[in-house]
Amino acid sequence: MDAGPQTHDSFADALKPGTELLHGQFRIEKFLNAGGFGMTYLARDSLDRIVVIKECFPSSMCCRNDGNVMARSKQHQAEFDAVVKHFGAEARRLSKLQHSNIVGIHQVFEDNLTAYMALDFVRGRDLLDTIEDPKMKLHPRDVKGILLKCLEAIHYIHTNDVLHRDISPDNILIDGKGNPVLIDFGAAKEEATRASRALSALHVVKDGYSPHEFYIAGSTQDASSDLYSLGATFYHVLTGEAPPDSQARVSAIAADRPDPYKPVTGHFPQFEDAFLHAIDKALSVFPPDRLQTAREWIELVDTERRRSAALAQAELDRQIELSISRLVKETNQAVEADIKAQQNKQVAERKEAQRLQKLVQEQQRQRKKTLDELAMLNDFEFEEEQKIARELSAQRSAQRAHDKVNGVEPKKKRTLLSRMLPFGILRGTIRGNRRSDYM
Repeated sequence: MDAGPQTHDSFADALKPGTELLHGQFRIEKFLNAGGFGMTYLARDSLDRIVVIKECFPSSMCCRNDGNVMARSKQHQAEFDAVVKHFGAEARRLSKLQHSNIVGIHQVFEDNLTAYMALDFVRGRDLLDTIEDPKMKLHPRDVKGILLKCLEAIHYIHTNDVLHRDISPDNILIDGKGNPVLIDFGAAKEEATRASRALSALHVVKDGYSPHEFYIAGSTQDASSDLYSLGATFYHVLTGEAPPDSQARVSAIAADRPDPYKPVTGHFPQFEDAFLHAIDKALSVFPPDRLQTAREWIELVDTERRRSAALAQAELDRQIELSISRLVKETNQAVEADIKAQQNKQVAERKEAQRLQKLVQEQQRQRKKTLDELAMLNDFEFEEEQKIARELSAQRSAQRAHDKVNGVEPKKKRTLLSRMLPFGILRGTIRGNRRSDYM
């Protein structure tokens, strides 16, 4: 339910039982409550089913006039129109959320110059009534089950970029089967979206349940803000009262005084330490110190989930280790292949150098052999020539000796001139008193 003062004027402006909306498709049965954004009614639809109708009625800037919702003044008109537009857009966005632990939105429509949404009617009691009823005693197993289902629902809305912004015991209904249902998204807004000044002013806060950033216009709000409110809700379930106001906690810390918050860890032996520690961590004053996601909280308190997460992490680590081992093996193989290729190249180069060296040596040997053969051939020819010369000399010597014994005069050697004259080389040679025939 929306928090906020429920003044006499708010009740006076409420739709009367029997009022019809959307051309008779819905009929108001009774007023339920009023908050910063609007009023909530119990109604019936055209099929006679019980539904909950939420009317956009920001009472600080509007009033009812003959059934229609009007801005209180011209100065409020623009802001009122912005609120109605935002209300309708949020309702249409929330109508797309489909989860068993989130109240369903059947229809979004406009009537009486404002916007409405028709929601599921959940039969049951809210968590606040349950924990304040002395006849009701939730078993630790039931508390843990309710928390885990709330976390599943919150994880779902956060993954759809929506913040609830108003989680508290009175906004968690427990149906007939003991299942929690998150209701009253009237203060919800898209994550990372900045509303107008008028919308920021209308965002409700609940002392004890709202984190300190909800008190500051324009502050950063994220998933950990909703988790703070959920932690405060289950702090109330355990202790019977809401935790200290977050503003008082911030002031104490700023003044260097002890944080007035009393941790639940170690004080409730019927719960696991992990369960209690998660609540304390979610209620950390400053957002970076809190649990950051609903999934993280689930894995902390759900033993089976924690085991599954540990196994999944172990399997991931194993896969990473296998990948690293495979990468190292492939790298080593590549390095070894490169080294082997280099070695093979060096061996090939060495063999090629040896082959070239042998070729050069063979060429040198062949050259030497050829030169030796040429030298031997020259020596042989020289000896043959010398032999022939000696034989000729011996023959001449023998001939001269023979001629000398036989009294033969040795022939005189003809001069060069005498050898040339028979061929008429010298012209004008005189034979007797006549010119030579060769002249």
